[in-house]
Amino acid sequence: MKSILKLFAKTHQIAIRLNAPYGVHLRPSAMMAGIAKKYSCQIMLNIGDKQADVKNMNAVLALGLQDNDEIVLEARGKDALEALRALEEFLSALAAKEDDQELKQDLQKADYEGHVLQGTSICGGVAVGVPYLYEVQSNSSNGAKISFDDAYQMALEELESLSVDNDIFRAQKSILESISHHSHEEFIKNIDEAVTSLKDTANQVKIADYQDIKRRVTKLIQGVKSLVFPKTPFLLIANELLPGDIPTLIKENIQGVIVKNLPPRAHAALLLRSYKIPAISLEIASFEPTDNMMILDGSQGLLVTAPTKSDLSSANNAISAEASNSISVNEKRFEPAITKSGKHIKVLANITDVASAMEAKDAGCEGIGLLRTEFLFRETKPTFDEQVEAYRSIFALFDEVTVRTLDIGGDKKLPYLTLQHEENPFLGVRGIRLFETHLELMEEQLLAILKAKQNGELKVMFPMVATVDEFNYAKSVAHALASKHSVSLSGVSFGIMVEVPSVLFLIEEFNKVVDFYSIGTNDLAQYLFAIDRTHATLTVDPHSNVVYDAIKYIQDRATKPVSTCGELASNCDAIEKLVHIGINTLGVTPAMIPTIKARIRDV
Repeated sequence: MKSILKLFAKTHQIAIRLNAPYGVHLRPSAMMAGIAKKYSCQIMLNIGDKQADVKNMNAVLALGLQDNDEIVLEARGKDALEALRALEEFLSALAAKEDDQELKQDLQKADYEGHVLQGTSICGGVAVGVPYLYEVQSNSSNGAKISFDDAYQMALEELESLSVDNDIFRAQKSILESISHHSHEEFIKNIDEAVTSLKDTANQVKIADYQDIKRRVTKLIQGVKSLVFPKTPFLLIANELLPGDIPTLIKENIQGVIVKNLPPRAHAALLLRSYKIPAISLEIASFEPTDNMMILDGSQGLLVTAPTKSDLSSANNAISAEASNSISVNEKRFEPAITKSGKHIKVLANITDVASAMEAKDAGCEGIGLLRTEFLFRETKPTFDEQVEAYRSIFALFDEVTVRTLDIGGDKKLPYLTLQHEENPFLGVRGIRLFETHLELMEEQLLAILKAKQNGELKVMFPMVATVDEFNYAKSVAHALASKHSVSLSGVSFGIMVEVPSVLFLIEEFNKVVDFYSIGTNDLAQYLFAIDRTHATLTVDPHSNVVYDAIKYIQDRATKPVSTCGELASNCDAIEKLVHIGINTLGVTPAMIPTIKARIRDV
């Protein structure tokens, strides 16, 4: 039906004379396509008798647009005018800055003169260095051997140290503890069986974690000596990269990473992005060692294997400009994020524990938008007093904290928490549904949260809420506990995570009972498309119009404050659209707070 309606939709046009001294080459074409893809309408670019779909970067590039060319942009669809305005603004900025040296450098670096290999972007940024081929260490021993039991314990201690700031290694530690380990042989057998069972399943991405654990323990047993990396800046080229490799590599003089077939959602890829290491995934047939400099363009997914002097100069200029920009952004991290129109966007932090709370404080957050309480519930159940102490230490740092009650279920399990086997745990007992199955556990946590409250504002948020009755029951439990234990609820509010699509259709009823909404875009997208967000082959486009439309639907109909706390809020490409939708509070990963604030100031 929509396709038929589009045939009768009005076509809007706009004529533009290009003022682009370096032409509209690779990078401007890619940026135009990126802007166009944010809109659902059809957008075509016309020049003479030639035409190209603006969402197709290669088609635009093939037109060979040059300075002073006259083009006509035409769009058809419900958001046609909005799309044309955005493209006109981009092209106008391109023209207005024709004498801007930074812009010239940016355009020049997109058109490399040397030989270029095209890959897939994992983490943006430009890097220059001598290539270094990284190979998985052999099993030959050249160090002191230790027993399996000692190696197992050392691996646990290493992962415990790494897990302080990272959920990935925390998950690996839980996996290691869950594997039967009476002997090294049994340990290897159980890991291999787990890997086999995960192949070609929705959780195939977890195979790398099992391989990482296996390698960590084996290396400790065999006393494998650490590799010696180049002392000069280098680009690492690897056929395989496991999560455990990353903490070691960041201590070296690594500038960028090229990996064969690394999925964007793989844990190694997530770690590279968290450390902001430029990286691409590239099919590597063979590699001959060389001392020649190469350029890695992570933003465009390119490896320049034989750069010219001009290429190197442009790349180094881009690196310097990014370094200067990072310094400027960091210096302004404590300043409020105010748009060009004067709208203040509150930037809060998503944290997992006390350490990340301290990091968020130093990064310039204005409070906590999401405190994931699962960090306390690990191998053993925390006592009531331990919970109170941990929450209190975080609450004391901020004037506003949103704390999410325990979100166990799905792929998150606890060794001491018995959950009935479910064919599809993501659609089973999870989040707020624990109030039905493990009420005593949830009551204890709620009371600890309320007891730990400081003088600031405390927001208690329930995850995976699907019905109004679920929320009302959980809230009534909190009120009953407060009354029984004489705990004041002054300054305490109760809200929900918007993750389950049913909430969209019940928004008018939820408006009557909740104090706030926080949109968890990760799970919302997962349930909207019925695709597990960790699936090995199926993916959800985080910038799909469906996701933005759902956010707008909530924002337009909610009568209580709305914020977002999913990955989308930490994505610079999403900020402008979220602001235009009306979202004025964002929950962001601590490392991205200064950058997101800077992006908001450009909207």
